[in-house]
Amino acid sequence: MKKRTILLTVLLVISMFLLMAFIPYKWSFVFFEQRTTNPIAYLPLEKEKSFQIRYTHSIHLSDVLETYKVTKKHDIQLSSLEYEDFAIGMPSGAGKGENFVEKDGKYYITNMSQVMPSFNILVGDIDRDLAFRYVEDEYHLKNYLTRGETYTFQVTRLSLVDQLRGAKLRE
Repeated sequence: MKKRTILLTVLLVISMFLLMAFIPYKWSFVFFEQRTTNPIAYLPLEKEKSFQIRYTHSIHLSDVLETYKVTKKHDIQLSSLEYEDFAIGMPSGAGKGENFVEKDGKYYITNMSQVMPSFNILVGDIDRDLAFRYVEDEYHLKNYLTRGETYTFQVTRLSLVDQLRGAKLRE
């Protein structure tokens, strides 16, 4: 009888561990394969709620800096945009409630309020920058993501198993 109790206890502990390994618990910035729930790369969300994506515009070949905030509901809010060139793909002014400023050859749009649960990001197959900035660190996404592929980016909870499947950006 004692062996049976020990065996049942061990099986119960193992079952609980396996179950817990699949329960999402850790809020993270996650890059998923498009149209799947396969996490490719992630970075744990800390207390800081703002982050930036910096990239070189494929036509203008100048830097664009997008600043975002994570909302209380863990959606993504575009809060500002900084760029150097008008024309294809770049706004020529501010939208309703936004502020537009030109300073030192750069254009700034602030007070932006577009909120989205996720967005898609194309990793271009050109030798230009694409970086994720968070808490004083910059992560070059082309070191983690495949060029020419599109990914879905969102803030979501990951399980231990999800974290093992994706590459942590700090590694």
